[in-house]
Amino acid sequence: MPELYLALLDRILTPILLLLAVVFLLAGHNAPGGGFIAGLVVATAFLMQILARGDSFVRKLIGIYLQPAMGVGLLIALLSALTGIGNNGVFFQGVWWKLSLGSFELEFGSPTTFDIGVFLVVSAFVTSYLLELSRPAEGAAR
Repeated sequence: MPELYLALLDRILTPILLLLAVVFLLAGHNAPGGGFIAGLVVATAFLMQILARGDSFVRKLIGIYLQPAMGVGLLIALLSALTGIGNNGVFFQGVWWKLSLGSFELEFGSPTTFDIGVFLVVSAFVTSYLLELSRPAEGAAR
């Protein structure tokens, strides 16, 4: 049975960690952070869930999505690396797009999509690793 203080820490820290991961992901190429760090922060939030609620809860919640998330992340990272070839003829060349929403203009680029791919791979891989570490040993009583 999880301890009461872990359940309290889980309820407090998980939303904070997820918000911090979004900040790290979006600030990636302009400030310290990026997809790798954001993925580790999200995996830390899931570690809090594993410690507070047990591995079976997290396995039921996101277990079936981890491997597809790794594959989609690899695909996004590869496609964002290849966009430079299609645009400038250089692999990993940054390509930027501007989206106008009335008076608001949003600039979005291939480095950001690459960070999103890395984020998906790292968060899914580390979370699946943590879930396997938390699996009880064969024949062990729960």
